[in-house]
Amino acid sequence: MANIQRAHQRRRSLASSMRSLMMSIMGVGVRGPIRTPCHFQIWHGNFTATTSLSLFGFSLLAISISAYTNKLAIRNYAFSSAHLFPEIDTTNVEDDALLAPAPAPEIEFRNDEPLTPPPTRKTNERLKKAYVAFQAWKKAIHSDPLNITGNWVGEDVCSYNGVYCAPALDDPTLNVVAGIDLNNADIAGSLPEELGHLQDIALFHINSNRFCGVIPESLLNLTLVHEYDISNNRFVGRFPSVVLTWPNLKYLDLRFNDFEGPLPPELFEKDLDAIFLNNNRFSSFIPDTIGKSNASVITFAYNNFKGCIPSSFGNMKNLNEIVFVGNNLGGCFPQDVGKIENLTVLDLSDNGFEGTLPNLSGLKKVEVIDVSHNKLSGYVSNTVCQLPSLKNFTFSHNYFYGEAQSCVPSLNSLVAMDDSYNCLSGRKDQNDNSPCGLQQALWRRQREWP
Repeated sequence: MANIQRAHQRRRSLASSMRSLMMSIMGVGVRGPIRTPCHFQIWHGNFTATTSLSLFGFSLLAISISAYTNKLAIRNYAFSSAHLFPEIDTTNVEDDALLAPAPAPEIEFRNDEPLTPPPTRKTNERLKKAYVAFQAWKKAIHSDPLNITGNWVGEDVCSYNGVYCAPALDDPTLNVVAGIDLNNADIAGSLPEELGHLQDIALFHINSNRFCGVIPESLLNLTLVHEYDISNNRFVGRFPSVVLTWPNLKYLDLRFNDFEGPLPPELFEKDLDAIFLNNNRFSSFIPDTIGKSNASVITFAYNNFKGCIPSSFGNMKNLNEIVFVGNNLGGCFPQDVGKIENLTVLDLSDNGFEGTLPNLSGLKKVEVIDVSHNKLSGYVSNTVCQLPSLKNFTFSHNYFYGEAQSCVPSLNSLVAMDDSYNCLSGRKDQNDNSPCGLQQALWRRQREWP
């Protein structure tokens, strides 16, 4: 109990000292208060003081009151502890020790792995270049009735209509423009030089539109092109030689344009699988290098090619289909055609070939043969009409003067035959007598010769 009484006495002494400090700050007990523009009414304990404080004086007062209050709170806790736990003597604890905050605990960080910053996002320069290319192309478009290029806005080129993206072959972490497919879009315009930025393009399909002009030389950069289809447009100029520089090209389709001039011999030395050249204005002779081609399909149709088909034609071991229809080819019928064992379609119609049919018995897989609208003559034998895979054989509008019974058209035949407008005796719809008479006379003379 003596300890508690001494503590209460010390508390009263501190309170008296605090009141004296407050009165001195507020100016109580001096000659009149110190006036300032700000007036406050302060209440504390059993006394009231009305004064005008300076901002500085008020700050000191607030600090003093806060410190005093903290001391009282700490001492009250200490007094309560002394009452509850008499064995602990709190009367001799220094005021500064009571006010000092407890030291912060030491925290030990253990991490064997070093801290590394998050990876920075790689800038895709290829898509930036693609954006430049497509914006230039959009400016070169004069008509887009289906609004295919309507969403060619913003830098996300992979979301554009007709544009297809995929991981780059040399860096799978990069997304690049790998294909363009604007087939049947009815777009009118031209191809800008900026398309050379699309260096990751593998497929370029823009058939059945109204693109015009020449193929830009900047497309030399498109070294990954695998399929190039610009058919059914309005392109002009010489054969687009840029395609000869693409090492990976397999499919080339230039049909239904207005390309002109000769074909480069290098075309048939490339490892192409399909070459479509028909319905252009190509002229001159078919290059001798045709025999080196590995293509399975080639169409020369409806151009202005002239002269003979090169003798190397029979060396095309991979050839499945070849079409020469609608040119000015002439001379003797290619004698080595029977060596092309994989051939399924042979169309030499609407040209000026002369002479007789060669031995075609080697064409075991051929399904269609059309030699109509030429100047062929002689006898059509069973070796042609009884080929095992044959489905259609058209030899009309020539000067043939004899045919095997298997070549005569019949409703019961599994092969569609057309022998009309020849010089066949006893058959209807044949040529007039005047040209046929000469052919028949030549045939009889040949039979009489030893």
